[in-house]
Amino acid sequence: MEDLKIIVTSGGRNLDLGKRVKSLVEGMGKTSSIIELDNYEMPIYTRANKNAKLEHLRRLIQDLEGAAPWIVLLPEYNGGLPPVWINALTWISVDYEDFRSLFNRRKVAIGTASGGHGWKALAAMREQFAHLGSDVVGRYLRDAKSSPATEESIMDALSRLGL
Repeated sequence: MEDLKIIVTSGGRNLDLGKRVKSLVEGMGKTSSIIELDNYEMPIYTRANKNAKLEHLRRLIQDLEGAAPWIVLLPEYNGGLPPVWINALTWISVDYEDFRSLFNRRKVAIGTASGGHGWKALAAMREQFAHLGSDVVGRYLRDAKSSPATEESIMDALSRLGL
């Protein structure tokens, strides 16, 4: 079982930040896994698709389960969160019997690697995870072109997650 799960979307800079986090976690003698949401192909959730056979959803749920804290790294898309995250969350919420158990009281650190500042994505994530019952740590990771995330900020977020 991993000590930390790192959830990323859209590859690129968010995946690079996730790999930096993973490297620091391993340097601490801990284990982690990177969960790339783009690798779990699911149709857009609609009522018409509600009964779709979703093997990727089952695998995603299995990958998210367990007690390990999460670091969630999502880019800002048009002032909001990326569609792949919203779609995955929607499918999980309507298809998984114990949906709340994935989020309730889970320690979560949030971050973004966006072309801009990513403040709206960070605010949206904080509100969404709080709504779902997660314990969102006060320190976020922000990796902007003009201000990359530092090792110190990553280590502080990991410390707040109990690592």
